[in-house]
Parts: sequence; structure tokens; C-alpha cells
Amino acid sequence: MVRSETRILTTHTGSLPRPPALLSLYQRRNRGEAVDRGEIDRLAKAAVREVLRKQRVAGLDVANNGEQGRDSFHLYIRERLSGLGGSWQRPPRTDVERYPVFRDIRRRMQEAFPSAINDAALPTAVGEVSYLTRDAVEHECDDFRAALDEAGDGFADHFLTAPSPGIVATTIQNRHYDTERAYLAALGKALQVEYEAIVNHGFVLQLDCPDLALERHLYFGDKPLSEFLAFVENVVAALNDALVNIPRERVRMHVCWGNSESPHDSDVPLAEVLPIIQRANVSAFVLPFANPRHAHEFHCF
Repeated sequence: MVRSETRILTTHTGSLPRPPALLSLYQRRNRGEAVDRGEIDRLAKAAVREVLRKQRVAGLDVANNGEQGRDSFHLYIRERLSGLGGSWQRPPRTDVERYPVFRDIRRRMQEAFPSAINDAALPTAVGEVSYLTRDAVEHECDDFRAALDEAGDGFADHFLTAPSPGIVATTIQNRHYDTERAYLAALGKALQVEYEAIVNHGFVLQLDCPDLALERHLYFGDKPLSEFLAFVENVVAALNDALVNIPRERVRMHVCWGNSESPHDSDVPLAEVLPIIQRANVSAFVLPFANPRHAHEFHCF
């Protein structure tokens, strides 16, 4: 991982906006409509090249593919895992539910500007979870390398993202494993394939772990803080097992409270989770503090 030695290097947190035509295809696919996978691949390849151009124009030093080949930062994984079926509904955000007027405005905004993510009928784990095939992640890595080569590269470093076992576990509900720890371990073992593929292709791995903060007011919104902190410990343990073959200097971890425009008055303070998060075998943290609820929390360091 390149360090900021002579100047502060700039980067971003991973997901970049998809072009309208590609976004529309993701939306249609997630509604269950038949779409042309070849057209998705063609538009995604073009979008990767465009977001690389934009990152260069913006002056970023450490760039990625903008996750253009995925409909979301984590739900794409349902196409790469076995053992999934059924459906369930995620609990609502506690910082939204307590404000009915705001909740109604937010609902209308989401209807007017739908995202590519369909979380109305999320899958569940109904059998043994494993990584189906390396083809998709290998294709993603190869295409990113090809796009960099075509553009003449010019960046100081490059990263690709992959979700943590925790954000997958809280999005794809466990209906198979006896314990949360066992489910997280199985997800970690499955995701290990993706983690190692990214690093083996020469890219920095960014672990996307919003679960280590965000899920306090989602999945654990009606539970005591102690249960959430135990979950964070289990996720970090599963991550460290999955990273056993990867040098820590090739991994950075992104933790956040969610990027939604909402009150954020149910967020867990960083001081509560940071001591656990720092046990992860990573060499850098991406911690967005860009709102008044968290702007002071750099003092935790």
C-alpha cells in the first residue's frame, strides 16, 4: 500500500454513480425482469473506463473501478454464493422511524429516484454457504487491469472492494447455521476467495464494513449495545481468519454509519467500537467523519 510520504495522497470510499443506462438495467434485473447480461457487461466495461477518466481529472491518487460491474457494494455477492433462498425484510432505520414526517418525505424521494438496490425481498441462507466460482471476481479484476492499461494508468495505487462477512450476514439473514458465529465463519471462508483474488491481481483490498457501525441502528436497533459489540467482535474474528494469507499492508478497512441523508441520531459512537475494530489485521482505515455527528471523533486517535 502506497503511503503519503511527500504529500497527502487522495482516494475515495469505493462506489461511484452508475450511468443511467446501466443503472436502469440493474433496476430492471432486480425487479425480476429479463435483461441482456451481455449488455450489462458492455455498459459496465465502458463505465469503468469513464470513472477512471473522472478520477484522474479529479486528481485522485488511489483509484478503483467505481464498482460499475455491481448493482451495489454488497448485494452483488448473492450471485456468487451458494446456499441462498427464501426472502425476508430488513428492519427499518431507527433514526428514520421516530420521525414520521421525515420518513414519509424520504419514502417519496426513494420512489422518485430509485436506486439499483432491491432490498424489498432479500435472500436468506437456507443451506451451506460457499463461493460458487471464481469466474466473476477474476473477470472483474482482469477488466480493471485492462482498463488501467488502456488509460495509461497514472495512479499511485489501485484498490478493489469486497464486503465484510458482517454486512452480508445482516443483509442475508441466517436460517441455516446454529449460531451467528458459525454463520460469520462460513461467510468469511467463502469471501476469502474474493479477498485473495483481488490481492493476487496486484490490487489493494478494501473491506467494506459498514456493519461495524451502521448495524447498531438497523439489525441491532432494538437490542442492547452489548449484543452489538459482541457481533463486532465476531465479525473482526471472521475477517482475520479470512485474511490469514494476505499481508496486512495490502488491506484497508472502510467503516461507516451509512451514507443516507437521515438524522443519524442513533449512531454508535466511534469510541465504543474502535478498540474492537483496531484488532483487524489491516494497515489502514477509511472512516468518514464528514457530518456533525462524527466530525469530532478524530480525537479517538
